[in-house]
Amino acid sequence: MLYHSAMTIEVTIEALGARGDGIAHHDGTKLFVPGTLPGERVRVALPTRGSHAKLVERLSKAPSRKTPSCSYFGVCGGCVAQHMADKTYSEWKRTIIREALTHHGFHDVSIAPAIASPPASRRRVRLAVAQPSNKFRGIPKIGFRCRSSHRIATIEHCPVMLPELESLLAPLSRLVAEIGAGFGDLSLTAAPEGRDVILHGLKDTPNLAIREALAEFAHVENIQRISVEYSKSAGGGQRRHGRANQRNHHATPVLETIAQLGAVRTHFDAVAVDLPLGAFLQPTAAGEATIRRLVIDALKFGDGPSGESSRGGADNGTGARIADCYAGLGSLGFAIAADRRSEPPHRQVVMYEGNLRMAEAARKAAGEAAHNVVVESRDLVRRPLAPTELNLFDAVIFDPPRAGARALVEALAASKVQSVVAVSCNPATFARDARILNDAGYCLAQLTPIDQFLWSHHVELVAVFRRF
Repeated sequence: MLYHSAMTIEVTIEALGARGDGIAHHDGTKLFVPGTLPGERVRVALPTRGSHAKLVERLSKAPSRKTPSCSYFGVCGGCVAQHMADKTYSEWKRTIIREALTHHGFHDVSIAPAIASPPASRRRVRLAVAQPSNKFRGIPKIGFRCRSSHRIATIEHCPVMLPELESLLAPLSRLVAEIGAGFGDLSLTAAPEGRDVILHGLKDTPNLAIREALAEFAHVENIQRISVEYSKSAGGGQRRHGRANQRNHHATPVLETIAQLGAVRTHFDAVAVDLPLGAFLQPTAAGEATIRRLVIDALKFGDGPSGESSRGGADNGTGARIADCYAGLGSLGFAIAADRRSEPPHRQVVMYEGNLRMAEAARKAAGEAAHNVVVESRDLVRRPLAPTELNLFDAVIFDPPRAGARALVEALAASKVQSVVAVSCNPATFARDARILNDAGYCLAQLTPIDQFLWSHHVELVAVFRRF
């Protein structure tokens, strides 16, 4: 971004934006200034276009400012809020949700304090590879992308990662320097059983030298599985005049495991589930446990007259039936099925998941250890559950991707389901979906922010809806 270097102005920061920038006004225009806090007087350089100003000098310091815990803060784009005191930080995360709800007409929702994962707890991260500009000088390095830039801030430590992932930073830097193969990103996962590494961005199938180097790295660093993602021509790699024929053949990404030295598994209650290559896992174990606890606590039945089921039909002694939509590997469904603390104690759970590999892994685990769980492969965007299907359940849970669950909530709005629990990683699409449920007669009874992406602008939530 370009700035008027000779044109600086003084402004006072009035509030925090959704991405952690301080907000000020100048000549009727809103300005966003990174690294600032409400109440601070600052000197900024105006952008040649847009609304993101550059901080030149901080003229006063807000009481809510604290010293960042990481030496890369301000350069690395992974964290935007390490300069905020804890109370300010927690309230900012709640405000992100509150403003999204206000945009959709919710003005009096009670939002609980945010529940944050601790530092050094991220078990799933994606790193960028900084390739040298001249292949004859310099070596590739790894780190995070700078904010609003394609540049990469190389790092040697990170206060967010689990120590067992942080310890891989230096070895991985040496690995990508040795291979020199043009990888663009690295995905690291520390599953409950096994460490998993994926190298992304190869333009073709890895050659023998790369395969041998990756297999050796897995042995030396005790990596249970190491894989690559590369491009493969849908037309079989045909070439014309030395270049790929792009007119009829499109490159598609391929994930391939190079070496697997042991199991890569996760655990939900007493159920062990194999982690498919590239599958979703909650970014922290603490966040996963918090979400699970909040969802289970919300699933309370038998509080109607004579303790009958909330469904329209009789319960017939079979216990509660629950639909777990966008179920993933079963982080919620398996724990709900195993829970014996609530009435009725016997839960029957149907898990719906659109990713075939994750659905198959969950189905295999259910067959071995959770016989009151049924897993169905179903794309809930293209083929959402119908109201008549939803009416078979006492409660419905949904945990969609960032795009939300609009098709599903529209079906819920036309159903007779009494209890809905929503897990969301995007307050904007959650608020949209909540509006649909509210207009159909659901009350947003409880909302708790979950902060798994510590010091970033991301915030998740668990919300409980009841028919009123």
